[in-house]
Amino acid sequence: MEEIRILSTTAILGYGFPMESFVEGMKRKPHVIAVDAGSSDPGPYYLGAGKSFTDRNSVKRDLEIMIPAGIEAKVPVIVGTAGGSGARPHVEFVLDIVREIAKEKGLSFKMAVIQSEFEKEFIKENLRNGKVTPLAPAKPIEEKDVDEAVHIVAQMGEEPYIKALEEGADVIIAGRSYDPSVFAALPIKEGFPKGLAIHLGKSLSVRLSAHYQEAVAIVCLATSATIISCLNHCLQLASVPHFL
Repeated sequence: MEEIRILSTTAILGYGFPMESFVEGMKRKPHVIAVDAGSSDPGPYYLGAGKSFTDRNSVKRDLEIMIPAGIEAKVPVIVGTAGGSGARPHVEFVLDIVREIAKEKGLSFKMAVIQSEFEKEFIKENLRNGKVTPLAPAKPIEEKDVDEAVHIVAQMGEEPYIKALEEGADVIIAGRSYDPSVFAALPIKEGFPKGLAIHLGKSLSVRLSAHYQEAVAIVCLATSATIISCLNHCLQLASVPHFL
């Protein structure tokens, strides 16, 4: 494969995208449709509360466009940091919507669910064994800190996504993830340079998502260059500085 095309729909699942941009994106025959659903910007409340910071109807609107399109085109649909924070309740929030869409539209597909929340006893066991260290300037934690925490999630990279793709998943719903991983997983799986794949993932998850309502883009990844083919005028100036 000399080129891989990635359709990034919006900055965060539920923020929406113009239907005409999505249709134009699908005309480019992407190999994967991907979106990150999370952010730490709203603060820790939503993680602890187990609630999504995006509206359910808005999330459903995005997914009921993306999933049928992916199934029809026979390309995977990937959602990272489901529900905004990626803990078990947040993943379940998105899974409930996906199942609802599948039932309403009579869809059948293979779905991979990747959880990122840890059991507290696992964390405490590793803490006792000296395997938990703080990231400066944070202070070391104690077992009481673990007990007092409501949800503990770890940030996954592209590896779990690659495994799910290798096992033939049509739809992937995952917990807390490194933003670029949802975009970088397929290129890395197909043998493209990891550094280049992560760079394009960062570009899609940060730079090209700056204009929330117009963040649909196709990325063509060659072995020596990354080319952004924007589907709307807003992205031209947003993307260019990042590649200089």
